[in-house]
Amino acid sequence: MVDMSTLDPCLEGISFPADVHTIVECAEGNLCPREVISEVAQVSDRTFSSKDELLCSLGNPEYCSTS
Repeated sequence: MVDMSTLDPCLEGISFPADVHTIVECAEGNLCPREVISEVAQVSDRTFSSKDELLCSLGNPEYCSTS
């Protein structure tokens, strides 16, 4: 599971909303570890409104909205 401290440097410079392809490109450009890029690339092909929403999709329930 990817956590916030690992994901933060991978997404430096990104603006949300962002789709999975944009997130992967950003992570690759920031020399993010291959295993993190692979996990991100496997989430549903959709647009994320925030980093929290992405983290929730990556299996981090503490970032999932309860509303």
